[in-house]
Amino acid sequence: MMAIKLRTVYYATKEKYHMNLLAGSEGLDQLFSWIHILENIDTMEYLHGNEVVITTGIGMDSPSWFSEYVDKVTHSGATALIVNTGKFITEIPQDIIDKCSKLNFPLISVPWKVHLIDIIRDYCNRIFLTEQLSYSLMGSIKNAIFRPNNPELYEIQLERNNFSLDATYAIVAINGKNFNIQKMDTKFYGQLHLNIQIILNNYGLDNCIFDYDEALFIVINRAYAAQLDKFAHTIDTMLKKRFGKFDFETSVSETVNSVKDLHKAYKQVKYIMDHIQKKNSSSICFFKRNGINELVLSVNNLEILKENSQQTLEPLLQYDEEHETDYVALLKLYLQQNCSIKAVSELTYTHRNTINYRIRKIKEILKSKLDSNEERFRLMLAFYIRDAL
Repeated sequence: MMAIKLRTVYYATKEKYHMNLLAGSEGLDQLFSWIHILENIDTMEYLHGNEVVITTGIGMDSPSWFSEYVDKVTHSGATALIVNTGKFITEIPQDIIDKCSKLNFPLISVPWKVHLIDIIRDYCNRIFLTEQLSYSLMGSIKNAIFRPNNPELYEIQLERNNFSLDATYAIVAINGKNFNIQKMDTKFYGQLHLNIQIILNNYGLDNCIFDYDEALFIVINRAYAAQLDKFAHTIDTMLKKRFGKFDFETSVSETVNSVKDLHKAYKQVKYIMDHIQKKNSSSICFFKRNGINELVLSVNNLEILKENSQQTLEPLLQYDEEHETDYVALLKLYLQQNCSIKAVSELTYTHRNTINYRIRKIKEILKSKLDSNEERFRLMLAFYIRDAL
């Protein structure tokens, strides 16, 4: 379920429903994902957070009831409280208003003549409409990523959603253990999505969220490096705090200069997820801090890189195919371990003499002694290119 900003909806409907904001104007910038009537103090546990709650006061059974009710609503994670005044609650006491003001919690009154069902239907329709627009935006963003050479499939829709085509873009990707299975739990997925939306809203970022290929992708328009860094760390902190058992990892692209380059940002986060995160001890990883990977994916003519990598490793690739060996993988590990026979032996649980023999064979196949930094770098670069592309 999508969440929308209360301020937008409140000012669009306040005249129609004769609403009066009594407290918490600063809280109007919070999001809400649902609206419903709640009259019983003892049923507050049914609130999930970020709802707009309505009461008529029909359940009032003591002088302290209203104060206790407001205390529970404000501590439940709700976004706002609408009080239907005129019958059970004739006026809202000043101490209640002061309490909500202190908490920056929106307290809104509507007169008894207003039909609450109209407000509920109106607000729910706005949530559903926002969700429909979000799906349309997702389609345009995916077209920009996967079909960048067809701007007619995404440019108009993005501009309608206030996305600037020539502003900076970035992508933050989130993936974790068994994500495709976990997202089938609608409550879990809804809470994850909502927590991300709240952080995006707090940072004021134009965004689109979609899941694809066992991960959740957050596309940010008008992304700036410093702000992106803080946002990503906030996301990482939230994931650890609220969803720690899922071992979520956060991957962050560099900023690109227009929507036409969005596919490059996508390749960056995919590369991080597929290759860098596996070797990274941190739960958050930035593409810009991974040296040679950044260099590889920044080259314009990728075909030249692919051809260079293929030619460099071709003798070994062909030998593996003909003899059903795995010398390409062994060479990569050997180079990664600074050409240490001992390290490779321990990692592969293979006797050192066997590793020695295989490395000698690899040198014969490549016609190289692998003893110069230049030769080792050339081969390692071929592996980086192969992984990236």
